[in-house]
Amino acid sequence: MVNEFVEYLKVEKGASSNTVSSYKRDIERFLNFVKKDVKKIEYKDIVEFLRNERREVSPQTVARRISSIRTFFKFLIREGYIENDPTSNIKTPKLSRELPDVISIEEVERLLKMPATTLKQKREKAVIELMYATGLRVSELANLKMEDLNLEYGFLKCKGKRSKERIVPIGRKAKEAVMDYLRNLPYEPYFVFEVRKGRPITRVGLWKMIKRRSFQAGIRKNISPHTLRHSFATHLLERGADLRSIQELLGHKNISTTQIYTHITKKRLKELHRIYHPRP
Repeated sequence: MVNEFVEYLKVEKGASSNTVSSYKRDIERFLNFVKKDVKKIEYKDIVEFLRNERREVSPQTVARRISSIRTFFKFLIREGYIENDPTSNIKTPKLSRELPDVISIEEVERLLKMPATTLKQKREKAVIELMYATGLRVSELANLKMEDLNLEYGFLKCKGKRSKERIVPIGRKAKEAVMDYLRNLPYEPYFVFEVRKGRPITRVGLWKMIKRRSFQAGIRKNISPHTLRHSFATHLLERGADLRSIQELLGHKNISTTQIYTHITKKRLKELHRIYHPRP
C-alpha cells in the first residue's frame, strides 16, 4: 500500500524525489507507531503519534508529518481503501518563518578564490560558481544533465518542485568554471557533475564539499548549499532586482516565499545603521 502511495506521488502528483522520499519515511514511521490496519486507524491514533513526535523532532518536521499523513489518507479514500478521513480535524501548526542564513559577497569571493588545479578542485569550483550564479536547489544541481546545459547561449534548464521546468541564466564566471571542469573530464558525462561515470554527485556529497571548502577558505559560518541559494537571492535583491524576477529564478510557486528575502535586507540595513551611524 505504501508503494502504491509512492507511485501516486510520483506519477499523479508530480512530486520531487525528495518529497517522495520524505513522505514515504513519514508514513512508514507512522504505520510502525500505530501498528494497525489502515481501516482501523482513528483520529486519536494520529493525535497520539503527533504528541510523541513533538517530543523528538522540530515543529517544521511535525508539520511535514501532518502533511504526509493527510495526503496518505486522501489517497486511501480516493482508492477506496477507507471511507472516512481520520485527519479531517487535525490542524497544521502555524510556523514562524526563520530568516535563512546568507554570506556576504566578500565571503563568496573568498570561497571562490580557492585553488582549482586538480580535476576534483575544478569540479568543486564549478559547483560553487554555478550554485551562486543560478540559485539552484541542491537536488536540482545534483540532477542537472548535460542536455540541460546550454553554455553557448549561457543558460540552463532545470526541473524544480512538482517537475516544473524553468530557464535560468548562468553568467560568465560560472560558465567559464563549468567549461574548465568539463574540458578536463576524460569522458563525456551524462550528468554535469559526476563522482564516477554515470553517477551524479549526491546531495550529501554537495553538503560535505561546501562545508569543507568554506572551512578551508577560513569562513567559520555554518555554510550549506542552501546558504548559496539564499545568498544568490539576497544579493540580487540588495543590488536592485525585483521580487518577481527573483521568484522566477528561484522557482518559487508563491511570491510570499520569495518575500522572506526582503526581511534579510532590512535586517542587514538595521545592522549597518547600528554600526556606522554616529547616534545609533
